[in-house]
Amino acid sequence: MADSKPLNLLDLSFVLMETRQTPMHVAGLQTFVLPAGAPRDYPRIVYEYLRSFPVTAAPFNYRLRGVGSGRLRPTFEVAEKIDLDYHLRHSALPYPGGERELGILVSRLHSNPMDLDRPLWEIHLIEGLQGGRFALYCKLHHSLADGVSGVGLLNFSTDPHASETPPIWAADRPRKVRTPTIAGRFGAFSLLQAAFASQAKELPSLVQGLAGTAKALFGVKPSPDFTSLAEAPRTIFNVNVTPQRRVATQASSLERLKAIGEAAGGSINDVVLAASSGAMRRFLLELGELPRKSLVTSIPVALPRDSSQAGGNAISFANVRLGTDIEDVRERFDVIRRSSAAGRDFLKQMSTKALMDFTVLISSPQILTRLPGIGSRVPPTYNVIISNVPGPRSKLYFLGSEMEAYYPISALFHGQALNITVLSYAGGLYFGFTGCADKVPHLQRLAVYTGEAIDELEQVFLARGGQKKVRKAGKVRKAGKGRKEGKAAKPSKARKVRQA
Repeated sequence: MADSKPLNLLDLSFVLMETRQTPMHVAGLQTFVLPAGAPRDYPRIVYEYLRSFPVTAAPFNYRLRGVGSGRLRPTFEVAEKIDLDYHLRHSALPYPGGERELGILVSRLHSNPMDLDRPLWEIHLIEGLQGGRFALYCKLHHSLADGVSGVGLLNFSTDPHASETPPIWAADRPRKVRTPTIAGRFGAFSLLQAAFASQAKELPSLVQGLAGTAKALFGVKPSPDFTSLAEAPRTIFNVNVTPQRRVATQASSLERLKAIGEAAGGSINDVVLAASSGAMRRFLLELGELPRKSLVTSIPVALPRDSSQAGGNAISFANVRLGTDIEDVRERFDVIRRSSAAGRDFLKQMSTKALMDFTVLISSPQILTRLPGIGSRVPPTYNVIISNVPGPRSKLYFLGSEMEAYYPISALFHGQALNITVLSYAGGLYFGFTGCADKVPHLQRLAVYTGEAIDELEQVFLARGGQKKVRKAGKVRKAGKGRKEGKAAKPSKARKVRQA
């Protein structure tokens, strides 16, 4: 091994939470339109091009070492030999190659755990999509990257005529020159000394945040809109999960959500939360499972990161009330807007380093959920994670093929059977719904309802004349009645993509 990278506490927490039932990988599903005049076997040409590059770039050449071996702190070490044929795989969809077939395959791929003895990533090139399109499903362990750093690993081009770029596992990136660590020279005891010394200067900031959190648990809040860790009701989403995953997707326009946010006096993220809230309220009402108390979401907040480091996690979380106990759309949006602002303001009182430690400490109950039978018994500190990740603003190309859509797919764990992640790309906003296949029924309905909740928000806040009325909650659109198969994704209006 030539080099090593220690795991920070947040990265380590994702390793500790890895079990057969809770694989801790995240993924992206990207669909591509072939360049004009491309031969029918163009996806095979793309695969052979990818296969011609050895694995040389971090974090794709990192292999986990030290878990279960008695080491005080596991590390990622650079692997000397990597079997590319294991990590790069080629698949094809059965006829007719529509969104249902793609959803079935991606749900199956996302259910498979990773081999912890190998570098923690896989990329599947999937051909056979209608219209001659192909897809890339890219899986990466959460200990290697969060949503923001994962997007930063992309290596596509904004120029279709100069898009013969190396794949992400062979892309050169700036790297910090490593110096021997105290732990490397003197062992684990010196590592502890160094860690305590480093934490000392951050302690006042961390204590302030923890004290505010503790007070909120007993009703003493920084503001009435602040959401504590003890407000979330138990829902059908807060149960132990099984290994099988189901994936559903939805797309909308960034311009639409921006216009709604400006008219409503909130941000694009507030609109994302409001659309998700409206969809979950309707979804749970139909199942007879809507709690009397408002659902609470945990929203990841990106922290400043070292741009010279490849991958890694730099996030904290803020709890936000979703107002699912409120029928009126305007009132529900206002609750979300004020709660979101209060949560972010609370985090601002801590330094970046203290925030990362704070995140690990308040998330520690989730690490206990890896123990059999514990997950569903730990009171939920929130009901669902809703993450909004900024993606590339310009259209991206690879070997002349245009990336038409980019859907994020996330991880689940005991007590959290649903995740909603949203990614912006080239003027579109792409929702990825990840659910436990055995515990969250009819996940595709949640995707459909999110699109219709955006329509409802647009009606309420923009009052456009002649716009279609929102469907009544009692009517459910049948799966597969979205856009015509084979058409390129156009994010001008909210739509559903079929799933398994």
